Amino acid sequence: MNDRTSPHGFSVVICVYTEDRWEDILAAVDSVRKQSLPALETLLVVDHNERLLTRLTEEYAEPRPTEEVRVLANAGPRGLSAGRNTGIAAARGEFVAFLDDDAVAERDWLHHFATAYDDPRVMAVGGRTLPAWASGHRPAWFPEEFEWVVGCTYRGLPPGRVRVRNVLGGNASFRRTAFDAAGG
Repeated sequence: MNDRTSPHGFSVVICVYTEDRWEDILAAVDSVRKQSLPALETLLVVDHNERLLTRLTEEYAEPRPTEEVRVLANAGPRGLSAGRNTGIAAARGEFVAFLDDDAVAERDWLHHFATAYDDPRVMAVGGRTLPAWASGHRPAWFPEEFEWVVGCTYRGLPPGRVRVRNVLGGNASFRRTAFDAAGG
């Protein structure tokens, strides 16, 4: 299986834009650090926020011997798409995984992605995204079928390993060759 010393591993891209999510960002990075299948690298792409760029650069200036966190400025126009493109361009892994800046990955997240890629026809893999409500429960006025509005898995999305047309972007991975085939 893939490991951090091989370019065949996972590059995890986390796009960030505001210091208001500082604790969430640290928790997201920490969840990547604790993966049962270690990531090759974690790329924090900062969307046109110099103060956040400086703060994250200082936070992750001293890499730990077994991991690498790189902090990058979004090289394109403002927004998530350009941030992801910056991360893809900088990624060294055979697979590129995306995690939202307010998400925490389960310990076997990358392992589950990796096992799906044992089939060479698989170009992308996504997973369930469950909400963690600040109050501890879903607001009474917010129906379960609207969870997609906040970037979560929604009722009707098939469970288990099935073919789907689109994966949810905050919990998704792709073979690098898929980006290459699409022009970069």
